[in-house]
Amino acid sequence: MDATLNAFPQDKVSTLAVPWILRPSHGWLSWGNMPVYFGFLFIVCPVLLGLYNYYLHPIAHVKGPFIAAISPIWLIRSVSGHRLNNDIKAIHAKYGPVVRIGPNELSFASEDALKTIHNPGPNGGHFTKQGTIESLLAKLIWAAPNLLTTTDKTAHKRLRTALQPAFTAKALMEQEDIVQHHVGRAVDNLGKALNEEKIINISDHFARMIWSIVGDLSFGEPLLHDQMSAYEKLKFTYGKGAPLLELFQFLTEIPIFGGLAKLPVMIVPHIFRVPKNFLLMNQLRDCIDRQGGRKDFLTAILAAKESAGLTQAEILSNSALFAMVGYDTSATTLSAMFYHVLREPDHYHKIQHEVRATYSSLAEISAQSVLRLPYLNACVQETLRLLPPINGRGSHRISPGATIDGLYVPKGVNVSADIWTIQRRPDYWALADEFRPDRWIDNGPGTAFEHDVRTSYRPFLVGPRVCIGREMALQSIRLTVAKVAFAFDMEMANRDSFVWERDAGNDYVWHDYNIMVRRAL
Repeated sequence: MDATLNAFPQDKVSTLAVPWILRPSHGWLSWGNMPVYFGFLFIVCPVLLGLYNYYLHPIAHVKGPFIAAISPIWLIRSVSGHRLNNDIKAIHAKYGPVVRIGPNELSFASEDALKTIHNPGPNGGHFTKQGTIESLLAKLIWAAPNLLTTTDKTAHKRLRTALQPAFTAKALMEQEDIVQHHVGRAVDNLGKALNEEKIINISDHFARMIWSIVGDLSFGEPLLHDQMSAYEKLKFTYGKGAPLLELFQFLTEIPIFGGLAKLPVMIVPHIFRVPKNFLLMNQLRDCIDRQGGRKDFLTAILAAKESAGLTQAEILSNSALFAMVGYDTSATTLSAMFYHVLREPDHYHKIQHEVRATYSSLAEISAQSVLRLPYLNACVQETLRLLPPINGRGSHRISPGATIDGLYVPKGVNVSADIWTIQRRPDYWALADEFRPDRWIDNGPGTAFEHDVRTSYRPFLVGPRVCIGREMALQSIRLTVAKVAFAFDMEMANRDSFVWERDAGNDYVWHDYNIMVRRAL
């Protein structure tokens, strides 16, 4: 036996035991050549890809930053620096109404582009979310399709038809008692805080109030504030991970790397469970059982459940969506509104005069009556013009192969209409970067605002995906502004140290803003 083994050629043993691809002597596949392979993969391939993107890509003729044309670095840097709104506006000012912000992505800043992308009409192409990183994440994050995430036109229409009754004028009137209750409590708490502390963060007060309102309307009971903290942590985590998402969006457009877009789930899987567990299904059933005679979103949704064929998972998903999106956008807009009217106190004084001349007590202020306060409503509109709560790129789409604002955009290219830039375009708006509420009141012939293109005002988007809850949000905002202005003489304590456009962070949403106030001296 030993003699037989010893007689067996040693090179034969090694040949049988070691796979051929791992044999050190195997020519060009030898381990010694690994640096060459890695160099090809991580140096030569990116260079070749960059050259293709810059010279041969179907949108290579569109102007934009050089680094944006060849790689996702421009977007990653902008998102990680929390300057996305400012950066996109700046390059539109430099290059024009259409600009290349990524190797396969265009940003538009025109009213025509906004309509074409989001409301193309029956004869226009369908600009879909399918294929964006947003659509991938939506499937991972949400337990069931909702109005924000569904990519199918028929499914979206079914959901919108089922949920629309929760947002009619009649429904808003029926829901007003819930809103009034939480606004009243917030005003009481604000008064106590102003009496007890020299300076308070009014943004925190508004955030807690809106959280209570949207939770009560969406789930039939106010959501706990620890759930608010969980959501804020989730938003913070997504903000930190946004640059990584930009990288994976880029990788999905490269066939051999497309599968890598799922890596974030493997790296940080806990992130993607939070919305699914935002409210447990048994808690939702408890809320449904307790409905009684309440009038809220949930009531209206349940009334349409059978006719629309809504599942329990779809009810949960859409209720969570209303709470999350309604909270973030409304709280941001309230802070932005008070930032503007307190930074230039004449605006706040005009609102106070208007409110105090109309009402003799807080109890008289109603959702219907505040619609008749022209200056207050003009301030709300002007706030939404200057500081729309959502970045336009957060609703980007994939071109079906269509002409946008005179430019043919090939199929498969990412496109977005930047609302921030559109609503600050100097050729659309006189004094475009200034807070001028009077543009919504005194804009007739011969005025400074005669030629404002008011049809380009679209803070809630346009078309079939226009924000379904916009009137509810505006109702809460108007009531809050009217009651706070009636009750308190305030001034902005950090007026000299905080400039929203300079200091607030922005990627897909606004963050890192704190409006500090005190009683007027």
